[in-house]
Amino acid sequence: MAEPPISSAAISAAFPAPPPFYKAFTPSNLNRLSSLQESNPSLTLLDLPPELRNLLPPPPPPSNQQYRVFGETHEQPAPASTDAPPKDPPNPQRLLKTTRQLLLAFLSLINSLAVEPDTWAPKWDEMRALFSEAHAIVNAYRPHQARETLIHMMEEQIERCRAETQGCRDVCERARKVVEDVESQVGLKVSNTEPEEVQPPSTKSRDESLRVTSTEKRVWDIIVNDIGDFE
Repeated sequence: MAEPPISSAAISAAFPAPPPFYKAFTPSNLNRLSSLQESNPSLTLLDLPPELRNLLPPPPPPSNQQYRVFGETHEQPAPASTDAPPKDPPNPQRLLKTTRQLLLAFLSLINSLAVEPDTWAPKWDEMRALFSEAHAIVNAYRPHQARETLIHMMEEQIERCRAETQGCRDVCERARKVVEDVESQVGLKVSNTEPEEVQPPSTKSRDESLRVTSTEKRVWDIIVNDIGDFE
């Protein structure tokens, strides 16, 4: 059966559309559900028609210590118990010991499946307990991992700031050298100079204009040789 085409309005909407079963919550369907529940108090979900099944709330979670994972029912406490940190502080030797025990338990499980397949359950429970212990040890290292990650990030930030500061100092030193070269080769005092009074163009001689142009060209050549072309 072909799926209904998706409208362009639904694709370009800023927010996703509500789930389609909201259309089942109508006064007529609610009245029908109430009448069916009054006539048959032991009514189950599968006894209802498809348009009324979404009106029933989901069953509450079980109050006992059982829970299901991948279709398998477990009798032990909820997975939060496996995430609890161990009583002793974590150390690499304990984690290495647990890993070796896991390898031995896995080999024992393979041997049991090959020789006596009916005796696999105790070996499997032992492996599951070892996995839970290893998981708890690894989780105990989370604060240490977060602390070391923060230290590494702060060290990178400090190194980046130092590199930027050193770059600014290098640029200032190059600019100072350029100024000194200009003062020594051209004979101009770049710093602590007062602006000269600008004379009208008619009062300037041709030689003075040529001298100023030559000086500016020499200054520009020095800047290009020390800093580089600006193109």
